[in-house]
Amino acid sequence: MTASGRLPGPIGSTLWAMVRANLFTRFNAILGALLVVIALVGPPQDALFVVVPALNTVIGIAQELRARRTLARLAVLTAPLAHVLREGAVIDLPVSQVAPDWVLELRPGDQVVADGTVLVSEGLQVDESLVTGEAEPVDKAVGDQVLSGTFVVAGIATMRTTQVGEFAYAQRLEAEARVPKRARSDLQAGTNQILRGVSWAMVPASALLVSSQMLRSGEPLEAALRGLVAGVGAMVPEGLVLLTSIALALGALRMARSRVLVQTLPAVEVLARVDLLCIDKTGTLTEP
Repeated sequence: MTASGRLPGPIGSTLWAMVRANLFTRFNAILGALLVVIALVGPPQDALFVVVPALNTVIGIAQELRARRTLARLAVLTAPLAHVLREGAVIDLPVSQVAPDWVLELRPGDQVVADGTVLVSEGLQVDESLVTGEAEPVDKAVGDQVLSGTFVVAGIATMRTTQVGEFAYAQRLEAEARVPKRARSDLQAGTNQILRGVSWAMVPASALLVSSQMLRSGEPLEAALRGLVAGVGAMVPEGLVLLTSIALALGALRMARSRVLVQTLPAVEVLARVDLLCIDKTGTLTEP
């Protein structure tokens, strides 16, 4: 962080990370190898199977992009200006310019723009519900800590900033929310196990298919390779993978109507397996 306390940029999964996670999968690798064979020896219509991995990839990326755009709009700290006390006068400066060890004035209705310590308090009460979940206003006396993102509901005070920018409490909350957390899906794990077996079986199966068609049937290499793609492609559970992605995407849309944001599709399946979720007043997870 710079001395000016410049606020950090968006935190989260980059576009390349999202593409990599959804594109470079075992499912796409198997069908991608078959696509290369068709591109070399077969007519384009034999490559229609590529529609399935393409749709599967697009669904995953689209959901993560939607979540990323929503998280980009997430802002705990919304105040544009801070009341800075300098040489006995109060001046309003952009929040991005606030630095540690500055003295700020707090008035009713103000949002606290940095973490700090109360220097002077005249009946200061702070609403911390946005950041801690505390329902009632909290009295703040001299020496007490105040958190960025909270609101002054009564009284006036001055404070000395201690943490600003990306190190302030509000910014850390935003950063934590924006970090992508990829859930472990049992359904995807089972599908990957099937695909792992298919990938191991592809080599001997390919050799047998090509040799049998060339030696017994006398077909040319191009025809044998097209038969190889048809035979090996039938071993890949394309329908299962695509239907799984569609079902999870529909689940994410239904959850969005209830104002629940799904960052990655496997999280829908993980939540479906939850029987009981215990939370305390701050909204933090207390028991699995």
